[in-house]
Amino acid sequence: MKEARTDTSVKTSKATRDSRLCKRVEDAICRRAEGYKVELRKTLKVKRVDYDPDTGKKTCEREELMPGVEEIHVPGDVRAAAYFLNNRDPERWCEHPNTAEESGELSGIVEIPAVAHDGEGSDEDGAGNG
Repeated sequence: MKEARTDTSVKTSKATRDSRLCKRVEDAICRRAEGYKVELRKTLKVKRVDYDPDTGKKTCEREELMPGVEEIHVPGDVRAAAYFLNNRDPERWCEHPNTAEESGELSGIVEIPAVAHDGEGSDEDGAGNG
C-alpha cells in the first residue's frame, strides 16, 4: 500500500517547483535583456548548373529545394533590461527615484512668495498701472 504524502512534502515540492520556475523566468528575462542568437531552419531554393567538361557549355540547369540554417541575432530589449535591473537592485536602479520630500534631502529649489505692492495703483494680479 502506498503512503500518503504529508502536507510538508507537498509544500516542499511546490516550493521547489516555484523556485525552478522563477529561475527559468529570471534567466529568460536576462537573456531577452542582453540579446541572443537563434538558428532558424529554412528551406532554400538552390540553382544547379551542369557544364560539359570538354566544351565548357551549359548542359543542364535545375532548381532544388535544400534544408538550410540561418543564424539570426535578436537584439537586447531595453524594457526587459530595465525590468531586470529594477527588480534585481532596486536601490541603484529604479524608474521613479524618491522625491526630496520622501528621502529627506534638500532639492535645491527655493520658493519665493509673490510680493503685493500696496498703494500705487496695483490691481489684483500685482501689476502696477503706473
